[in-house]
Amino acid sequence: MTTKTAKPQENNGKIGACVCLDRRPGLGLSSAMAHVIDRDKWAGATDRWPDHWQGELQCGAYGSKSCLIFNYLPEIGGGPRLHMHPYCEIFIIRAGTGLFTVGDRQIEASAGQILIVPPNTPHKFTNLGPGPLETTDIHENGSFITEWLE
Repeated sequence: MTTKTAKPQENNGKIGACVCLDRRPGLGLSSAMAHVIDRDKWAGATDRWPDHWQGELQCGAYGSKSCLIFNYLPEIGGGPRLHMHPYCEIFIIRAGTGLFTVGDRQIEASAGQILIVPPNTPHKFTNLGPGPLETTDIHENGSFITEWLE
């Protein structure tokens, strides 16, 4: 299979590149390229919170340039201390409300919002409540590189 990127095109009022896949016989995708990772390989605290996503995965071992953290923070005030990475970190807020410190800014983010932290920017977050804070954090690197500042 070959991939071609066409010139930017309008799609529902938005401009974007079109990616075209060549599906001629003999050029198909190989199942050897895919990885299925069972929950017991990445999830932590399944005995405490069997119904919640909590854990992390360094995806570089599977050929990806990303790491994932699944946070379930049931306690108000819970969250990591101040730190930074030499790459972007993307926070997808799945449930609850968190207070994110990003550089010298305080940002309140709630379920359905996405926050992107630039490389080398000190950041931390805490659960504001009420109720748990659930996030999926995407690190744009195949392994974690963290400098703890607190």
